[in-house]
Amino acid sequence: MTDPATNPASGTGTDPVPAGGRPARRKILVSAYACRPKGGSEPGAGWAWAKAAAQDHDVWLLTRGKFAHEIAEELAVRPVPGLTVVPLELSKFLLKLRRRPADVYWYYPLWQRKAGRTAERLHREQSFDVIHHLTFAVDWMPAGVVRRTTAKVIWGPIGGSTAVPLSMAHWLGAKGLIGELVRRAWTGVARRLIGRQLAQQADLVVAQNNDVAEVFGPHAHEIVVQPNVAIRRFASASGPYEPFGGPGVKTALFVGRLIPWKGLLLAISALARPEAAGWELRVVGDGPDWRRAERLAEQLGVRDRVEFTGQLPREDVLAALLRADALLAPALREAAGWAVTEALASGCPVVCVDRGGPSVIVGPDEGVVVDWRGDVVGGLAKGLASLKGRITPVDRWGPDRLPALLARWYADARVTNP
Repeated sequence: MTDPATNPASGTGTDPVPAGGRPARRKILVSAYACRPKGGSEPGAGWAWAKAAAQDHDVWLLTRGKFAHEIAEELAVRPVPGLTVVPLELSKFLLKLRRRPADVYWYYPLWQRKAGRTAERLHREQSFDVIHHLTFAVDWMPAGVVRRTTAKVIWGPIGGSTAVPLSMAHWLGAKGLIGELVRRAWTGVARRLIGRQLAQQADLVVAQNNDVAEVFGPHAHEIVVQPNVAIRRFASASGPYEPFGGPGVKTALFVGRLIPWKGLLLAISALARPEAAGWELRVVGDGPDWRRAERLAEQLGVRDRVEFTGQLPREDVLAALLRADALLAPALREAAGWAVTEALASGCPVVCVDRGGPSVIVGPDEGVVVDWRGDVVGGLAKGLASLKGRITPVDRWGPDRLPALLARWYADARVTNP
């Protein structure tokens, strides 16, 4: 398993250099169900990684037809010469049936099945060197292009294996606990039936975090750890610092959906500890845990130090990260952590729990990673108290790292056009 902070690329072999002296361009098929130039998290990752692959290789991008127009507009302004977009959609009848987010559980597998057939046809025509499944980054759902073939097959970055520790189940509430148990049962079966098979068929598995690597390591030919985040340092992060609070008051942000496993109740509880007496909390987001969080803040006597802003536009969230003294991110099963990466890119230190992606993304002197065993609330409060101010904005997880990373992963594939 590779430490992504110190060695973010893995792979063997070297690029063959033809007579002209430049490495040969490989043919790559990228499958990205979610891929949007202006999208966040999953769609944004699909676009950032596909574009990075096209920097040094000839890439065929297999993605949803609904994104084709937006991608075409982006390419008209910022061309990517090595990128060929292959829009793929199911029948108009099935598309009309897909009205709710839950429909992804039947639409996505059908799309992946069609993607697999399309990939076979394209491979016969183009003879790809590498076939790479990028999104969805879910380790228990189908990936149509991941199958044995003459090309090198890469699955990931993928995530989903992280679960809420049962010793912390009381933080979820009754409904949250039921949801977590159902998720464990359902995804656990699917991961054994689908995920393990995909790991065995892929030549390289890219895990978003150490939990995923532990689950699939025994079944993979090769596995590395690399989050799918692609956030470059914000230029405005070097501007003047304008704090939220007055003298002696520091502000922590909580950013995300207000659902049990995101850990908002942990954050509010930490605020009530003596170590965090000089802190206030701004909660950015919306969801079913809002009222439960308000009640807890009232019970603990910190309601006057907790502000609920509701869901805000991304621009406002980024502006808040430039003013905050910390991002408090105690999620219990976050696969990657885009808000965490955006905070670091803004120069905002992060206090998180040692679960899933955030603990991989937050490096030394960039915040505090709290052990989930023992007094987690006390650890979060002490973590806030130990911060020494804002940090140098982090550029380690920017999209500029991706071309070299992908070149290493693709390096031991055969070359069709030397």
